[in-house]
Amino acid sequence: MNKKKLHANLYVGIDFLSAALAWMLFFIHRKSLEIGQDVRVLDVVWSDVRLYQGLIIIPLGWMFLYSVYGYYRKPFAKTIFTDITQTLNQTIVGVIVLFFIVILDDYVESFNMYYNYVFMLFVLHFGFTLFGRLVHTYFIQKRIRNEEFSLMLNDDPLPAWQNFLKRMGDIVLSSLMAILLSPLILLVIWKIKRDSKGSIFYSQERIGLDEKPFMMYKFRSMVENAENVGQPMLSSDDDERVTRFGRFMRKYRVDELPQLWNVLKGDMSLVGPRPERQFFIDQIVEKAPEYKRLLRVKPGVTSWGEVKYGYASSVEEMIERMVFDLQYIDNMSLSNDVKILFYTVGTVLKGEGK
Repeated sequence: MNKKKLHANLYVGIDFLSAALAWMLFFIHRKSLEIGQDVRVLDVVWSDVRLYQGLIIIPLGWMFLYSVYGYYRKPFAKTIFTDITQTLNQTIVGVIVLFFIVILDDYVESFNMYYNYVFMLFVLHFGFTLFGRLVHTYFIQKRIRNEEFSLMLNDDPLPAWQNFLKRMGDIVLSSLMAILLSPLILLVIWKIKRDSKGSIFYSQERIGLDEKPFMMYKFRSMVENAENVGQPMLSSDDDERVTRFGRFMRKYRVDELPQLWNVLKGDMSLVGPRPERQFFIDQIVEKAPEYKRLLRVKPGVTSWGEVKYGYASSVEEMIERMVFDLQYIDNMSLSNDVKILFYTVGTVLKGEGK
């Protein structure tokens, strides 16, 4: 598990335990007001099955709320101030929801008891949650000052709501493209089978978001077993391994169409830095460590680097193209994604691929 996921999961665990502890104490307080001080409150509480149900359901509800807010997306970008403001905002919203769903059904002798319930739940939940988060954030900030997480600070350049819209756009657009281009896809499949012996599709392991490997798919544009020399090879303009129809597909980027499946699966986005193989990434990072930043965003079918630079046929060219992809990350937005898609359409229609 990488450091980003590890610390995001630690935040989840801290929040779950904080929510469970706050709910248990609130439940005890609520019962004491409901049945009076003359009864052994704890005996009643421990025998109430609703306490144990709440210790699971209520924290899960808080986890859902925090996820909607996108709290766990940037574990290395938190500060003491943002923790206080976000926890305060989230607690207010969550307590209001719990009031209408759970507390409002309680029988009370006076309306003031509702104020008591809401105040106590707010104080308990806000206090425990904020304390746990601040401790973890302090630990992370200390490690950042020691430069242990320095490469993690630039991840997730999009706000949570834009990431959500980007993902929805990926799903809708890739689905529509798959449907509208299905006649072309069927024609390409038929032509590949006629053009040369071998499989229709070609899969290759690439490195994606957070350095997670995945299988990327293409239409086969080279002869079968084109990389039987023992190590990965990059293609070039006059690559003899490329088939006759494969050269046509590469020119108009038709061979990339199966990556719509990668987009639907969530391995890739329509727009993002092109994914590379670990073999080449290791060589790039030796010369340009900042390449690691490209692995903090989801790779794409097309990219600003491909639009402005084109395909790279060597490690040196990959490093040159990286400059444009870093520009994309520094200026990442939905509007820029749309612009890149329009540029890509122009590249395809002009047959400027290779």
